[in-house]
Amino acid sequence: MVNLMDKDGNGKLGMLEFNILWNKIKNYLTVFRKFDMDKSGSMNAYEMRLAVESAGFKLSNTLHQLIITRYSEPDLSVNFDNFVCCLIRLETMFRFFQNMDTDKDGVINFTLFTWLQMTMFA
Repeated sequence: MVNLMDKDGNGKLGMLEFNILWNKIKNYLTVFRKFDMDKSGSMNAYEMRLAVESAGFKLSNTLHQLIITRYSEPDLSVNFDNFVCCLIRLETMFRFFQNMDTDKDGVINFTLFTWLQMTMFA
């Protein structure tokens, strides 16, 4: 999470960066509690889909399945820690794409160096 929220690339969170992260975590906790319908402390794939959509991410079925594969436990449940990591990663990826998509056509092109730089600490 630190790497994803580290805006200046120094490997640390300054007070402003920490405050932004803390507010995100509090908001994500509200979403998590709302969609953890059985109050088990984790979400199943259906609950996770609803939570991700509620957080503002419209994803395809394939992407939802990939998220469950990546962020779930062996029993396919998603705990709060993994939920936060997932949403921060999604937000970071969407922001990066939108910044790179200068003509807003839904297509971006970048060099290998840019790709490596973007994913090195992801």
